[in-house]
Amino acid sequence: MKDMNNGQLGLKVNFLSDYVKFGKYGIGINGAWVAAQNQAEAMKKHVHVRINSSKMDCDLIHSHGNFLYSYRIMRKALKSNIPIIITAHQTNRDTDIDFLFERSLAEVVKQYIIRYLQLADLIICPTENSAKLVREELEAIQTIKVISNGVDTNLFQKDEQKREKFRKHYCITNSTILSVGMPTSRKGFRDFVGFSKKMKNATFLWVGKRIFPILQPDNIVNTQNLIMPGYIEDICEAYSAADVFCFPSYYEGEGLAVLEAMSCGLPVIIRDLPVFEKRFIDGKNCLKAQNNKQFMQHISYLHDNPDEKKKLIKNGYETVKNYDIRLVAQKLYTLYKKLLSYF
Repeated sequence: MKDMNNGQLGLKVNFLSDYVKFGKYGIGINGAWVAAQNQAEAMKKHVHVRINSSKMDCDLIHSHGNFLYSYRIMRKALKSNIPIIITAHQTNRDTDIDFLFERSLAEVVKQYIIRYLQLADLIICPTENSAKLVREELEAIQTIKVISNGVDTNLFQKDEQKREKFRKHYCITNSTILSVGMPTSRKGFRDFVGFSKKMKNATFLWVGKRIFPILQPDNIVNTQNLIMPGYIEDICEAYSAADVFCFPSYYEGEGLAVLEAMSCGLPVIIRDLPVFEKRFIDGKNCLKAQNNKQFMQHISYLHDNPDEKKKLIKNGYETVKNYDIRLVAQKLYTLYKKLLSYF
């Protein structure tokens, strides 16, 4: 992503993201990667935007990463007395690495993230639940503001031409159940595969790139009813091609894909997690599952009850309007100005 320096108000903000810089080299495409790009794009209407600049010529740093590249730049910023905002995307609960030593690694990651967050003057969390975790488990003492990562509702729209193109390419003719994210245990990938094995009359589509694609190929196609195309450049093609969005994740900081699916006019089935409590209401703008059996029951229910499906789609679309990226950008700009007033 190139620098976008057409802000009109003079404020210079350096957006940091290890994912944007190195995402195509193995660490995968995730919510933090998407959020950094979307927010940087939206903020160009308010400020001069720099992307991963190592120069200390900005007024403020807004980091969406938590790896060594952004850590090094923020250490330099401290010496230059440049204010730092960190959006806390990761906690020790979402390492996304399906290895035998994952639990041990999680503790190492936790200690590193604690040190990383200590560099911030202010922390942003996308939900109240993630803010609670950052305070209690990651020991953050700074001010924490809750601001969604945001979704471009103009971009994420159902497109019938994209639907036809995608379904034709993958020879899909029946009802299609979609999930989006890295295919990991934390995301509920194995559960999703289990659904496909038990529900043979539907096509199951998992879109997402593995964290280490060289070690774990993500282009896996089960010619019966499970399709895994890996990373898709235009994710709206997949959203448009699907009939139901199924999100069996066990932990989320926000669950940006849920908002994207709602924006694209899909009925949503999610696991009943604390992070979803206030934003998503069971039976109103989504269906919530307590276990894997309920996920499959909800999939069948939506297939058999088109009026209920239409209700969820309508209410879901109204919900996502509250998290449009343009509203998020305005909140961020207000926050930037307030923080800078203390320096």
